Amino acid sequence: MNAMFGPDGHPATFNGEAWVSSDGKYWWNGAAWQPLGRRRGPNLFVVGMALLIAAAVGLVVTGVIRPGAGAPSPTPVVMGVTNPKIDSSTQIEFDYARTNNCTELDFQIVFYDRAGRSVAQVQTSFINDVTGGVTHHYVFKAAQGLPQGTIPSSAVRFVATPSCGGL
Repeated sequence: MNAMFGPDGHPATFNGEAWVSSDGKYWWNGAAWQPLGRRRGPNLFVVGMALLIAAAVGLVVTGVIRPGAGAPSPTPVVMGVTNPKIDSSTQIEFDYARTNNCTELDFQIVFYDRAGRSVAQVQTSFINDVTGGVTHHYVFKAAQGLPQGTIPSSAVRFVATPSCGGL
């Protein structure tokens, strides 16, 4: 007997891996005919991956996910004096930004008590070559720019008003 016959009595065919019955329902494992496990329905992994890729492309196209979205966006520059803080009886600090450059910048600083009354007023020395569009951090100590010595003990806040003497 030179031909292989399947359980249905018809000649089997060799598909390169195993003998398969002519009706395609069984395969020969070398000892007995075994039912051929056929997939029923679509491959769910392939369908799931296709949906995932389509969703990612859709989010990129609609702008929900932007290229480079993980990079931190630059902090916008707030113009004027921000973050004023009295550090001690001899030191204050604040941030300052302006739209254009200034070659001679000074600040008129007015200190206020809890009731909102002015308790002191000082003029800082000139700060040279201030770049516009950039936030600068300034720290003034009693010996460096606060010419009248210490900050009044009743001061709880201050307002720094810039003045540009040169452009």
